[in-house]
Amino acid sequence: MSAEGPATDTTRGIALMVGGILCMVGLDVSAKWLLQDYGMAQLVLLRCGFSAGFIGCYVIALGRTALLKTSLPGWHLLRSCLMAGSMYAFFYALGRIPLAQVLTFAFAAPLVVTALSQPVLREPVGPWRWAAVLAGFGGVVVLLDPGGGLGEPAALVALAGAILYAVISLTSRKLRMTESTEALSLYLFVVPTTIAIVWLALGPADAWRSPDAFAWALFAVCGLCGGVAFVLMNAAFRVAPAAILVPFEYTGLIWAAAAGFLIWGEVPTARTWVGAAIIAASGLFILYRETRAARPQVSLG
Repeated sequence: MSAEGPATDTTRGIALMVGGILCMVGLDVSAKWLLQDYGMAQLVLLRCGFSAGFIGCYVIALGRTALLKTSLPGWHLLRSCLMAGSMYAFFYALGRIPLAQVLTFAFAAPLVVTALSQPVLREPVGPWRWAAVLAGFGGVVVLLDPGGGLGEPAALVALAGAILYAVISLTSRKLRMTESTEALSLYLFVVPTTIAIVWLALGPADAWRSPDAFAWALFAVCGLCGGVAFVLMNAAFRVAPAAILVPFEYTGLIWAAAAGFLIWGEVPTARTWVGAAIIAASGLFILYRETRAARPQVSLG
């Protein structure tokens, strides 16, 4: 292999990861914008529709439809229920608290994954990683502000959404040996879409508002960003090591803070930055320990 090979792959991987994170922030920005004028059920329905449509076209274009077959429909139903709770929770929070704060709660999900991996998946978690988890949850407490903001419902809902998303990640680890990435991604939208349809059908007459051209564009951006992010981030992990890529996920905090300020005049508080820094540092330390634990041990005897 030439010397340029790994470097080129690493560069590609970083570019793909940053592109995927930008798409995720684009999803959140467009959703927050739409929630100013449209209901949550309509947002969920169209977000899921555009995302599922993109992923479905992607699967068909690559001739990978056979990978959508599954013998574990119950697991996919559970994951879709978790996705519904997580999606509705994050959208609820997006309409009520600053964008950067919501995204910071989302980045707490890896801490929950680490904390639950031992009791749920029987994966060993050493004392150093437990210390990092506890420190990260300290960052969450800083965000919640026990002295004044702990009673803010939207912040607690965002944290609940992060926990549900973490459980989805745990199920992905459990099923990754038998289920394809395409199936694990596409079937997530079944329950959120069903809830949105029932909500719109049985809810008030104004639950659905006819979007204008600009709103349709935003709905498309919201859904397509979710689908494109899935493709880009999965492609990134295929061409570069996770230890190199994961730190770039936290650039999303910068993009979210910038978007929140430029569009809505949101200025992240010092408490938000401190909490985000603690959570990010804890997540990166957990990644370091996992990478070190996975490294082959050299025998000296």
